[in-house]
Amino acid sequence: MERFIVLVIVFISFNSILSQEVKGSFFYSSKELEEFLEDQNNLNFLNENGFYFVDIPKGKSYSNRLAGTILLNDTSKIDVNKLKVNFLMNDYQYYLVSNLNILLVLKSIDHIKKKMNSIE
Repeated sequence: MERFIVLVIVFISFNSILSQEVKGSFFYSSKELEEFLEDQNNLNFLNENGFYFVDIPKGKSYSNRLAGTILLNDTSKIDVNKLKVNFLMNDYQYYLVSNLNILLVLKSIDHIKKKMNSIE
């Protein structure tokens, strides 16, 4: 009986992971995330306030937190809709900008929504 319960829990866990959908260059884990990213005003806000750059931490292991690697020619003109990056609802994402040797940090959508609400 215990094995059955464990198998059901594992199946439910994998099912929720596999049900996440990729659309365009964004990773959608919920309807709320999809709707947020489809709104042009939200995308404009993301392009101005949804990310930042940091130097690669010296002496710290960061590779286990990386969501991927990207190339950027100009960090002053970022269009997140054209990048192959994934925003998440409740977690930051870290991308190595390999040609510039820095990290691109994407803020969570929850954090961005709070920031948008505080400005209004």
